[in-house]
Amino acid sequence: MGRIQRQILRLWMALLNQPLQDDEYKSVLISGLAVLGMREDDGWLDAEDYTPKYSAVIKLARLMVVQEAYERRREAIEQYENRGLRAKQAREKALSHYGLTRGLVSAFMTMAHDGRDPKPMQWLYRSRSYGFKIRYTTTAEGKIQWIGDDVLYANMRFSMSQFRGMIHGLVGEAREELFEKLMIVRMSADREVDIKQVPAIH
Repeated sequence: MGRIQRQILRLWMALLNQPLQDDEYKSVLISGLAVLGMREDDGWLDAEDYTPKYSAVIKLARLMVVQEAYERRREAIEQYENRGLRAKQAREKALSHYGLTRGLVSAFMTMAHDGRDPKPMQWLYRSRSYGFKIRYTTTAEGKIQWIGDDVLYANMRFSMSQFRGMIHGLVGEAREELFEKLMIVRMSADREVDIKQVPAIH
């Protein structure tokens, strides 16, 4: 199982490092994301529903890059030990986790690509940014409806008098909590301050 998992991780690194050249949909990763964007009714998901999928793939790719750096360092140490080096010497000779991670990140995990062909992660970042722009600049659909003096919100219906009563109740409860817990003053039954309980200030 360990060997199979290692080969799967190497496959993912190859998919993330695949140059897009002139046809981005030759990338297995991008084609798979396109399939995830389809709805059951053969339509396409809206930007606000689809950008979380991009974010999830980006997060998983970052985790896999860290795991790949860990595996490469472990394998390098093992190779040096097989050549006769002691464990301490092998660890010192092998590249650090930081160095390996930085090399992988600069190769295919950032927007900058130093004139090389773009990679799938750059396409992902750009598409997600475009999706965020649509998501945060599109006016949301109205959620509140009026039926006479009643307000309909989601599956709730209430009148304005009920709403005012709820607000007055919340204000009263907050006032009581503030007086009793911050000022250590007890309230009477009609929620008035009990003057007898007000502590003397010396």
